[in-house]
Amino acid sequence: MKDWKQVYTKLLLIMVVVAIVFLSALVVIKNTATASSPPLLPQADLDAKALAIARESGLNGNPTAKRVVQMSYAQWLSLNNAELGRDAGRVGLTPDMPVLVVALRGNIAWRAASQPRPGQTGPQQYDNITIVLDARTGEMLEIVSKYPGMPMPVPVP
Repeated sequence: MKDWKQVYTKLLLIMVVVAIVFLSALVVIKNTATASSPPLLPQADLDAKALAIARESGLNGNPTAKRVVQMSYAQWLSLNNAELGRDAGRVGLTPDMPVLVVALRGNIAWRAASQPRPGQTGPQQYDNITIVLDARTGEMLEIVSKYPGMPMPVPVP
């Protein structure tokens, strides 16, 4: 009888150890699967970066008006009748990616690379510029200027 008691105790102990290992593995798998995305950068840092990019691209002086909007990348794309390309995920672009859109009004003499219009002798002139930044990394995703009178993706009075 004593042998059965020892065998039973050992089996029970082994079962408890296996259960603890199994539950620990489940917790690790769940935590790994639900890892959170990086936190968003402070808006002041993103604003400063967008303003610096605007100046590098041709903003002269200070903006006369500004609008800042946080949204998903899919929302931004929908404002421009666009969508993510088939392989966008390979370079980290996802529809739910948080972006900060900084839309500015001011005097812009476009310095970014672009094709000149026929007969153009100087930089193209705009009254607006919109910069889209990845809100987690500060990386510039897009920069847009519209001709005067054309609607901006994110309107600024």
